[in-house]
Order: sequence, then structure tokens, then C-alpha cells
Amino acid sequence: MYTTPDQGSLEAFAALAAVAARTRNISIGTKVVCSPFRHPGIVAKTGTTLDIISGGRFVLGIGAGWFKTEFDAFGFPFEGRVSQMFEVVEIIKLLWTQPSVDYDGVFYRIKGAVSLPKPVRKPHPPIWIGSSGPRMLRFTAEKGDGWVIPNQSPEEYRRKWDLIREFARKSGRRIQEIEAAYYAYSSISDTSETAWELAEKYILPERRRVAGPTLSVKDLGEICIVGDPDEWIGMIERYAAAGAQHIIVKIVPLNQSSLKLYAEKVIPYFKEGK
Repeated sequence: MYTTPDQGSLEAFAALAAVAARTRNISIGTKVVCSPFRHPGIVAKTGTTLDIISGGRFVLGIGAGWFKTEFDAFGFPFEGRVSQMFEVVEIIKLLWTQPSVDYDGVFYRIKGAVSLPKPVRKPHPPIWIGSSGPRMLRFTAEKGDGWVIPNQSPEEYRRKWDLIREFARKSGRRIQEIEAAYYAYSSISDTSETAWELAEKYILPERRRVAGPTLSVKDLGEICIVGDPDEWIGMIERYAAAGAQHIIVKIVPLNQSSLKLYAEKVIPYFKEGK
């Protein structure tokens, strides 16, 4: 996905291998890979490799994709991508847990497929589903180990999390089996004014690509985390109250000063359990 207009992004799995080799404790994962762009056998093997390199710290975030322009550009069919993703997740789980896999689906047919070695994490690395619509939310509730979503107000986030909870109950799953995460484009500074200037310059053009050209700076305040550390804490608490157990922030622009401010003024607040 083109995170920065006209600049692109690094390949996620290769970048995570570098991160895994340089860290010891943090979880590493994707938010989220587009399932139709890679064969499930490749995703399973790559995920296992990352899980082994990291010592069991890998989380696979996966979604069906939404950016039709990208599908068209690379020749992938846009229609049927949700059903295709369902098959991808099923096959990955089988390859991670079974000695040999036969699968006869609409999109994938495999016979006697073996994927060795198996992941370190048992029964397999968590699979977090990027989902928003009712069909995908139901699949998350029935098959996902976690849920991750961007571009939601805390109120919207709560409504969708409540839907997952209800779908999980109907399918016989305990909601405790599913982790809830929110992914937020974010800007932080010592002053609120500077943070909002950065958001208008860097975040607004990129988010308009997703939400449309009418998205305003004011709208960013409902779906992003922008401001000084106190404003960050307040917004994170709103998402936590809506059900989010994990807050994943994409700090824009990313530099040493913004990371230092986040590490010293925001993270300690939650570590201390305030």
C-alpha cells in the first residue's frame, strides 16, 4: 500500500525480518497484508520464518484489500477478494498446524502441501483480521485471533467491536479469545498547535486518499491521535474505553524528537496504570 504518496513503502515481511533481528521483546507484525497479493503458502512460510527469527513474537495482520486502483495496476481481480481472503486464512492455519494439507476451494486447490518447519508459537502465530463491514466482522469473530482497524472514531470503533462480540457469542467463541486493536495515524509535539500543523501537512493528504477529498482537519481529530502528550493520553483513553486493548500509532512525521516525546510523556502514563 502506498503509505506516502509518490514515495511508496518497504516490503513488509523483509522489513520485519530486520526489525526482528535487532529487537528482543516487542511484538512484530503486519497491519495489514493484502491477502490476494500473495499465495497463502508463501505467507505461511514467510510468517513461520519471522516467527522463528523473532522467537515467537510475530503477529500476522491480514485483510482483503480495498484500494481498487492497486488491484487494477498489478492485474489482481478486485471482485471476490473477501471470499478469497477467507480461504487464505484457512489455508495458512492448516499449513502452520498440520503435517500435510489438502484443500479444495474456489480460489485455491492444494494437495499434499507441506510447510516445514512449524512456527515457534503454538498453536500458531496470532492472525489479526483487518475488517470493517458486517461480513468481515463476522469472520473476525469466528476465525480471527485479533481485530485491527483504522479511520474510526471511538464511537464507531465501539459499535463495530460490539458487533464482533455479538458474532462471537453466536458462534460459541469467548470474546477473550480475540484481541482488539486500533491503528491511528498520529502527530505529536510539545504544543498542540504544532502537532495540528504537522497533521494538516502530512496526514490530511494521505487520509484523503482513503476517505475522500472532503475530509477536513477537524475530521482528523475524530479518527487520528493528534496533539500534545496530554491530548494523546485523552484520545487513547477514549479508544481504550471503546474496547481497544492495543493502540498502534503511525507517527507522522517520524523522527527522534517525536519518538522521544511519545516514549517519555505518553507511554509511562499507561505503564503506571493511571
